[in-house]
Amino acid sequence: MAWISITKATLYDAKAAALIDACDTAVLGAGQTDRSTGIIQSVVDDLRRKVASCRRNQLDADTTTIPQGLRNLAVDLIIARLKVALELDLSEDERRTLAQHERDLNRVANGEDVVDQPDNPVIAPMEPTVPPPSFGVRCATSRWGSVEG
Repeated sequence: MAWISITKATLYDAKAAALIDACDTAVLGAGQTDRSTGIIQSVVDDLRRKVASCRRNQLDADTTTIPQGLRNLAVDLIIARLKVALELDLSEDERRTLAQHERDLNRVANGEDVVDQPDNPVIAPMEPTVPPPSFGVRCATSRWGSVEG
């Protein structure tokens, strides 16, 4: 399976056209043309970050793509963010689905679930999981008081 781009057309196919159109026309800031494009890319970026969290995974060179197996998950996340942008409430079913998607993404990030590897891979950038060491002055407290070292 290949990696795919999630576009407005993908969301139209998922029957979210009215939601996209409402988000792109309601309460826009000065000079803002639409909001859905940014929301879509934000979800894609979040999914790519989760995939990259597992060292065994690689990312596709195209930063607009995700593994095809995450398509439905991405659509659900985008629809939820579009609703939030329009200040619409999520149903209880939508909340449960989003919670399940979060668990699924954590399994991907932990290497417990496999995602399709890209045809055009790049090494996933690693974010430090442990803060870098500090080499400044350190104070330790012992039973005899504070000691600088």
